[in-house]
Amino acid sequence: MRFSWFLAFAAALTMAGHTISVNAQPLAPAMNDWDCRPSAGHPRPVVLLHGISDSTHEWDALAPRLIESGYCVFALDYGKDERTLFRINGFAPLRRSVAEVDAFIEAVRNRTGAARVDLVAHSEGAAIALFSAKEVERADRIHTEVLLAPPTFGTTLSGVVEVAERSGVRGMTDTVMSDAVCPACADLEAGSSFVTELGDAPIAAEGVRYHVLATRDDTVVTPPGTASFILETGVDNVFVQDLAPGHVVDHATLPRDPVVMGWITAALDG
Repeated sequence: MRFSWFLAFAAALTMAGHTISVNAQPLAPAMNDWDCRPSAGHPRPVVLLHGISDSTHEWDALAPRLIESGYCVFALDYGKDERTLFRINGFAPLRRSVAEVDAFIEAVRNRTGAARVDLVAHSEGAAIALFSAKEVERADRIHTEVLLAPPTFGTTLSGVVEVAERSGVRGMTDTVMSDAVCPACADLEAGSSFVTELGDAPIAAEGVRYHVLATRDDTVVTPPGTASFILETGVDNVFVQDLAPGHVVDHATLPRDPVVMGWITAALDG
């Protein structure tokens, strides 16, 4: 039992990318201007979805860049859970976070008058974006999804999942994570019911443009690329290192990386 607790905490720390923080900071001032109205050049609001244990501040570098280009930009902190005294974002069961994000997207559409939005999402947020378009059937409300290291097929958590399986404690470890540590971490493991449902082809919803990016330096959503890429018609899959050979960027810093931000802007404008 102690080993299962250890693996559960190891999995949670790995999924959080070693960036766990108390997310009580105010929203970045550039985001969430509810009086913003999309322009003819940029007719869709952009909704930013952070990764597990992070916050809207994950987008402090990207949001001003998009706003200066003329986009209406919105973001939310989602997924607070009673297991962390509602202090850590993204730890709640993923289906609960999907519903929370869906309600926020509806609020953005209603306030801006836009029929559809574009989503830029990192890690857990990217899984939520994929699930929303496909399983919640919101493809008619989403135009483009720009996804950074999505755990499309789940993650092995740098081998933690395999260790649990080889040790015969996978079920107990998942139970500990779901009930006492980090339900979202259990949902994002390779082979979970959430990942199985998400990965049932076709993953890409008809009518939505998809751009998927991964980094070969990822130690969180693993194996890099294999865990993320959607090998379906019309989906753009790329490694950061294909854009900039030799460029080093880890999972946690993808949203703030200059090469990645340039790719995001091009994907939205394309």
